[in-house]
Parts: sequence; C-alpha cells; structure tokens
Amino acid sequence: MRYSAESTVLPTTAPDLLNWAAAHVEARGFHDGRDGDRFGRDRGVTATRLLTPGILGALDVAGGDGRRSSGRTYDLLALYAAQRLALDTLSDLVAGGAVVHDADWPDEYRHRRYAVHQWGAKGGRTRDEVVKVFREAAGLTERAQAAARPGRPPTRLPLGSVASVLEWAAAHLEDVGHRPGLESHDPAGFADSSGCTALHALDRAFVAAKPNPADGREAWAAYGEAEAAWRLFVEHITGGPLVNVDDMTGWELARHLRGTVLMWGNEPGRSTADVVAAFRAAVPAGS
Repeated sequence: MRYSAESTVLPTTAPDLLNWAAAHVEARGFHDGRDGDRFGRDRGVTATRLLTPGILGALDVAGGDGRRSSGRTYDLLALYAAQRLALDTLSDLVAGGAVVHDADWPDEYRHRRYAVHQWGAKGGRTRDEVVKVFREAAGLTERAQAAARPGRPPTRLPLGSVASVLEWAAAHLEDVGHRPGLESHDPAGFADSSGCTALHALDRAFVAAKPNPADGREAWAAYGEAEAAWRLFVEHITGGPLVNVDDMTGWELARHLRGTVLMWGNEPGRSTADVVAAFRAAVPAGS
C-alpha cells in the first residue's frame, strides 16, 4: 500500500497497516511518548497526521486517526479487524512472546496498548528501531492471517449478550485448547489461534462482541449488558454471589473479577473440558 500522510485511503489488512505506520515514522520521525502516550509537541501543528508520532500515535494514524474523509466510504469491519490483529501481534512482539496477564488492567486491549507504549518510551529508543519492529510485526501478521483453521469460532459477534460472550469463549477454547499460566496464550502462537488461559478466552470473547463505533445504539446497549458475563462467570466458579464488592470502584471490581478468573483457570489439573463446561454452565437459564 502506498504511503502518504495526505491520503484518506485506509489499510484494511494488518500487514498494510503496520507497514504504513513504519513509513509514517520514517517520514515524520519518532517521539518516545514519555510526556504523552501518542504524539510529541510540534509547534502550531494540530493535525494528527502531521505530528511527530510515538509508537501508538503511528499505529493510530495508520488506522485513520486524522486521515478519514467524509466523502469516502470505509470497510469498517475489515479496518477494525486489521487494527486488532496489528495490536495483538505488535504487543506480543515487544513483550517477547506473549503479553503477560496483569489483573490491574480492566481489559486486555488497554493493557496491550500500554505494553506497546512502554516499549516505545524506553530511553534511547530510535526511529530506526521503531520502523524495524513495525516491519517485523507486519511480516508476522501475514503468518497470523494464514493461521485460521476449520472450526475456529467467528471473529465477531453480530450482537453481544451474556450468553453469546460465554458461548464464544467456550467455543474458542474447544478450538485452541486451555493453557494455564501467566502468559495470555502460547508464546509460540498468535493471540487468536493458540492455546490460551480462561481469562484470555473471556477477553477475546469481548473483543469479538465489541461493536464498531458506527454501529447503532442497540449494539452498544447489548454490549454494555453483556459485561454482566464477568460477574456471572465468577459467581459460578466460586459457588455463590460476590461479597464485599459493593464499595469497590469499577476499576477495583474489574481487577477482582479478572484476578479470580485467572487464578481459577490456573489451578493444577484444570482441563480444557473443565473450563469449557464452566463457561456454558454460567449462561443464564432461558438465554
């Protein structure tokens, strides 16, 4: 795909997106992001495509930040699928194999972005290093796109619900297998196609259920209601209602729920069949 900061054409594959980000850093330079996650300070310049990017800024501009045109129609499904695969692959690459779970983060998406930002913000990080890691990630995503297998669960849910999220997680584990541990998935594979933890499977289910920004209110309302899957699943695996959580902030509750799922899934002897059965058993009656 031809690079131009003025272009309103957006990449619809992860390799194109990552190679565009690499070309953007080559053209605009690199800012380590230590005084801002995404961009450096450019005198009087406000258009994001003209700012000196941090590593996240380059990724976001490649995905259309500051480059979209109201006169052009975009394939949003393909664009957001490309962005997800690009972030998955880049974050795994800079993490050294697979992102390690951190229950302090309320979701895997923000944790993955933080891992990428931290790598880019390390002292002395150069433009050439950032370009190289984008190019390497682009090559890896070409392999990841070819890793799909028959029987793999759908990449997106048309309408999120508690039942559909839990069923997606169960189907995903039936396909790739449960892999206990602190790393989100098998370091030798890719985030959506290799053995993973119970926590990772549930995280990926919510990635599949999250609507695109252009989707209507119904889709976003359903997604908000689907978040009850976290609480229902934890209540199922712990054998009763949550206690001592009424005074928790939203962030604290998310940390508690995620930590519980991670520890339960990592208990010795926890099999794929155990986790799959638990996901399905947590589906509310009548759903």
